[in-house]
Amino acid sequence: MDYCSRPKSSYKSLPALQKKKKKNVVVPPSPEEQPPVPAALASSQAPADSALATPARDSGQPEPPDAIGGQPTPSVPAQAPGSGDPAASPPPAESSATRGAPEGALGQAELDLLTFFLDDGAAGGELDSLGRWLRDFEDRATAVGLSLNRGKCRLSVGPGATIPEALQGIETCPLDEIQHLGVPCGSPEKMRVFVEEAAKGAERKMRMIASLPDAHVALTLLKFCAGFVSVVHLMRAVGAVFDFAGIDLATQSCLATITGIETDASAWALASLPVRLGGLGLHSCADTAAIAHIAATFDGEACLSSLVTPYVLPHAMLLDEDDTFLASLEDPRLAPFDSVLEKIQNVLQARDNYGGRGQKVWSATVHDERRKALIISMTEELGRSGQLQGSALALKQVQIRARIQSCSGQHASAWLYGNAEADPRLWLSPAELAVAIRLRLGLPIAPTPSICRLCGTGSADVDGVHARSCFSGGRRTRMHNALRDVIADFARRGLLAPAVERPVFSNTERKRPDISYVRDGTTVVLDVAVTFPLQPSNPQYAKRAAEKPGGAATAYATAVKEGKYRGIIDNEPNPREWLAVPLVVDTFGAWCPGALTELRQIARKSALREDRTASAACQDFFHQLSFQVAQGVARIVISSGGARPDEAVHPVAGGSVTASRVFLPGRTCSLAGQPRSQ
Repeated sequence: MDYCSRPKSSYKSLPALQKKKKKNVVVPPSPEEQPPVPAALASSQAPADSALATPARDSGQPEPPDAIGGQPTPSVPAQAPGSGDPAASPPPAESSATRGAPEGALGQAELDLLTFFLDDGAAGGELDSLGRWLRDFEDRATAVGLSLNRGKCRLSVGPGATIPEALQGIETCPLDEIQHLGVPCGSPEKMRVFVEEAAKGAERKMRMIASLPDAHVALTLLKFCAGFVSVVHLMRAVGAVFDFAGIDLATQSCLATITGIETDASAWALASLPVRLGGLGLHSCADTAAIAHIAATFDGEACLSSLVTPYVLPHAMLLDEDDTFLASLEDPRLAPFDSVLEKIQNVLQARDNYGGRGQKVWSATVHDERRKALIISMTEELGRSGQLQGSALALKQVQIRARIQSCSGQHASAWLYGNAEADPRLWLSPAELAVAIRLRLGLPIAPTPSICRLCGTGSADVDGVHARSCFSGGRRTRMHNALRDVIADFARRGLLAPAVERPVFSNTERKRPDISYVRDGTTVVLDVAVTFPLQPSNPQYAKRAAEKPGGAATAYATAVKEGKYRGIIDNEPNPREWLAVPLVVDTFGAWCPGALTELRQIARKSALREDRTASAACQDFFHQLSFQVAQGVARIVISSGGARPDEAVHPVAGGSVTASRVFLPGRTCSLAGQPRSQ
C-alpha cells in the first residue's frame, strides 16, 4: 500500500471536550510517480472511542459543496460546545468527512484527497494548493476556538520537493514510510518489514500469554487477544501478498506451550476451525488473508468516489488494476473452494458485498468446506496407513465424523473459553484442560495402553475409549449429580420449586426422577443422563452421532429414557398432565434436541426473576453444564490410569497442593487440588 498516512496532528477541541483531536496532512507524489492506492484504505477502522468534533454552523448557512467531487455532501450533525456526546458520530460512510471548504474560499478541485474518519484525517494535492487549504483550515478552526498542533502533523512529499511557507514547521517523512490507521502504505519493501514486525509483536505477546500459570485462562487470551485477532486489520489491508504463516506457527507453538500438546497437521487443521465446527477457533492467518483483503476491497470501493477526486481516481484503486487485489483473488489457498470463488464473482458483477459482511460470509463457507475436506483426508489417511482394516477401519472412520459432529453441537463447547458472568471457579486445571483438548482433537492421552485403575480388568487405551465407557469408580455418578444439581439450581432460581430425586408417581415409588416440578399445570419430570457416542459395544450411537450433532444423545433418549417413563405416565390418572423429558448429553457436550428446549425454558424462567436477559441466562446456564461435562470426562480419563498419574507436591501461595502428573509430550502439567495448610 503506497498512498496513505498515519495521523500525527491534533488541535484543541472545544472547551467542553477537553481533549486533543488529530488532523493529518499528506502530499501525494505526482501522478507519474504515484503507485496504486491500497485496497483496504477506505474501509480501515478507527478506535471505537474516537470522536470527531465539528464546529457549530448556523442553521441558515448553506451546506458547503464537496471539495473533492463538487457535489453537496450529506448533512453531518455538528457538535456545539457542551452539547451531545462527542463520540456519537455518524457511521463511516457519512462521517468519513468528504467535507471541503465553501466555494470561493478553497477551490473545489484543488485537493486530490480529503478524508476524515472520526478524528483521523488525511489531505493531499499539489503543495501550493495544500498550503492554501491548510491555512484556510486553521483560520476556520481559530474562529470556533480550535487550534492545529503542527507538531503532531506529518507531511509526505516526493524527493526534491520545495516546502512552501504555509507548510513549514510540519514534520516530513518519506513516502515509503507512510502509515494510515495502523496500515503501512509505502513501498512493498517497507510493507514487508511492517508485516514482519507485526508478526514479531504477535509472537512476543503470545510468549507472555503462554507463561501465565493458569493454562485455561492463557488459552482464552490466546483466542481473543493474540494471533489472528491482532492482525485481522492488517490482513484486510495487505492481503495475501505477504506471508502470515509465521503468526500461525507462533500460535501453534503457543498452544503447545500452554497445553503441552504438539499438534500434527490434521490436529492443527482441526484446531484452526471455528468452535462451532468442532475446532478451537484459532483461525489461520495465512488461510484468511486473501478473503479478508477481497472483502475489504469491496467495502472500500463504494467509498472511493467520495474520498478522491476524478483526477486521482484513475490512478487509484480500480479492481482490475489493483495488483494486491488480483493477487488475493489468485491466492492458491482459495483455488479448491469453487463455491467461494463463485460468490466473489457474483459480488464483482453486482457490486453488493452482503451489506459489508462479505468476509464473514465467505470465511464461513471456506471453513465449512475445509472441515469436509479434513474429515475425508483423516479417514483416508487411516486406510493408507494400514493400521486398521475391514470393519475396524470403517468403525474408526465413523467415529472420527461422530467426534467432530458432537463437538460442534449447540452449547457443546461453552466450556472452552469461559464466560464473564459465570462462577470464576469454572476453569479447568492444566491437566484437565490438556486431556479435554486431546479428546476434542482426537489425539492420544497416553503413550501406551495400561490396565484401567477404575475397574482393574479393562485396558485403558491411549484414546480414552475404555475410560469413557467404564462405570466403575463412581466418577460417572459424580458427573451426573453435578449436572443434576446445576439444573435444579437454575430451576429453583426460576421459582419452579424443583424436587430432586423424590417419588412423584402415584402408582410406584421405585421410579424417582432426577428432577420434577410443576409448570403451567403440567408435572415435568427430568431424567439426566450422559452417554459416550464412540462406545464400541454400540456402534449405532456413533453412526447417529456422525449424522448430526447430538445424534447419539437423541438415540439414547429414544431407546432408553422415553421407554422408561412411558408406561408409568400412561398408568397415571391424568396422563396428559405429565411430561417426561430426557436430558441426555454425550461426553463431547452435545445435547439431544428435547433437552435443549427444556433447558432453555428453565434459563428463561430464571432470567425473568433476575436482572439479566434470557440470552445471558442461557449462556451462563449452558456454560456451567458444559463445564461439568468437560471436567467430569477429563477426571474419569485421568482416574482410569490412561494419563499415568503419580502423586507429587507443588508449592502455591501460602501452602501446597497434591497434584496428579499427566502424560503430555514435551511438558508435564498438573491436576491441582485445593491448597492445604502446612
